[in-house]
Amino acid sequence: MTLVPAVPETDLGSEVCLGPAELDLPAFLDIACKHGGGLLYLRANPFDPADDEHEVSEPPAHLARRKGQIGHLSVAFAANGIVHVWQDRAAWYTEWQQLANAQSSRKDYDEDDEDEQHTDQERAQLAELVDALLADPEFRAAKATARRRVGEAAMPGETNRGWSSWRIISAACDRAEELAGDKYRELYARIDELAPELAAEPEFQRSRTAPARKQVTERFLISHADGFSGPTYVREELCARAQQLVKAASGKNPGSF
Repeated sequence: MTLVPAVPETDLGSEVCLGPAELDLPAFLDIACKHGGGLLYLRANPFDPADDEHEVSEPPAHLARRKGQIGHLSVAFAANGIVHVWQDRAAWYTEWQQLANAQSSRKDYDEDDEDEQHTDQERAQLAELVDALLADPEFRAAKATARRRVGEAAMPGETNRGWSSWRIISAACDRAEELAGDKYRELYARIDELAPELAAEPEFQRSRTAPARKQVTERFLISHADGFSGPTYVREELCARAQQLVKAASGKNPGSF
């Protein structure tokens, strides 16, 4: 029996969605080798700013230079009637998507102001609806790439105040990214202070695998970031520093844990 750290979802059929937080890629490929029947699906398209589905006007130079690199990787196999998918996005590609979403939202709001002429009261109602979604712990804790899906599940269809759920979710996602960015920049500046605190956590000390330590670290960061998930690099750096402290305290050599 092989343990898969996820439960199948059924939005588009029975599927299990995984990422680096649950399994690293070698571990996923090992499961695919054992249970995938010799068939592995792969999607890793080279990034092209001109053709990318997320359009950004006047893209930053540091992102435009990523042309030809792989920003989003998907690997999948099927077993027992369930599709198992592993996905990961590079931090720079997530940044690209966030820029595209922000520009799209601004464009839609401009068109909305021009075509519908919402009143100040109606805009206040939009802000109220956005705040309500931002208060949802599951929405706050969702990764940036999954936050829209969580928002759609929490707020399906049209609202009774004239605002489509799409506009509310887009505004809430943008606001969540802004708030999370501020929080995680603050946490990264305090990383030397946070590492000993994480290393002292019994759950972190009991963890014996990299995926388990990463999950403990992610929950630790979310608890210190007003419930928001954050960028991978903060989690990876904090996890590595805390692990070094645990090893040093235990007196083990660098190759063991």
